[in-house]
Amino acid sequence: MLRPHVGLVAAAGPRLVGACFGAAGPAGRGPRTGFIDLLVVDRGARRQGIGARLAAGVQERLAASGCQVIAVRGHGVHYAWPGIDVGYTAAICMAEDLGFRRAGCEVDMRVDLRAVPLDTALAGERLRAAGILVRRAGAADDGPLQASLAGTWIPDWIGALTAALRGGRGGLHIALHGQRYVGFCAWGVNRLHEIGPLGTAPDLRGLGIGATLIKRCLADQRDRGLAAADLGWAGPLSYFSSTLNAVISRTYWQYEKDLTAPRETASWQDKIGLI
Repeated sequence: MLRPHVGLVAAAGPRLVGACFGAAGPAGRGPRTGFIDLLVVDRGARRQGIGARLAAGVQERLAASGCQVIAVRGHGVHYAWPGIDVGYTAAICMAEDLGFRRAGCEVDMRVDLRAVPLDTALAGERLRAAGILVRRAGAADDGPLQASLAGTWIPDWIGALTAALRGGRGGLHIALHGQRYVGFCAWGVNRLHEIGPLGTAPDLRGLGIGATLIKRCLADQRDRGLAAADLGWAGPLSYFSSTLNAVISRTYWQYEKDLTAPRETASWQDKIGLI
């Protein structure tokens, strides 16, 4: 799904020392959200305010396109991270100094592909006896898959499944009940070691469809030579822990700024004295 993108770069003579890119989310019923997708500053040029100016410039352009909220989190089909890694102190400090407020927390979970059992033969037979076929998606699914899932799943997930079908790097496994697509799991949409999205039709949960799909994807990754896989935006955590022995590997804070809220007059330097 194409969205309006904006980008700025900073240069010192002929050398690029920084860049910031963002995108405007779709217009809907609520406030339109713009996203800061990438902000990078050369190590030798940091602590000079370059990142702050780049972020402010992208924010202004997103606001001019109608965005009322600016978010720092993953969005769309292709994204860098679900938010800012809690260990990335400099980025967190800059976001908060620029007036962004924490709006959520997401985690990745890691699966050791050398240790977790991934055979799904028996599970596949049980599902087949219940009228559910689990298989690898192919070119013939491109179109019917999206049409079948569109009424249940968010557009970003449909876009990710489309990317998995057409990308050729990773893979996609699906479950069908007759002509209805009732489950899916993709891998390699953004990075080869990543799993997702994963979903099962609400009325058919508890049958083992999701576990079968994700294990088939993990087996693909193992066969590609990967030692570990990451579940992005993971949840429910207990399900993946018990099913795959997955452990939390990274934690991200997500940030938002409401451009319609009254501006605070005190500078961040002033606030330090109030803490």
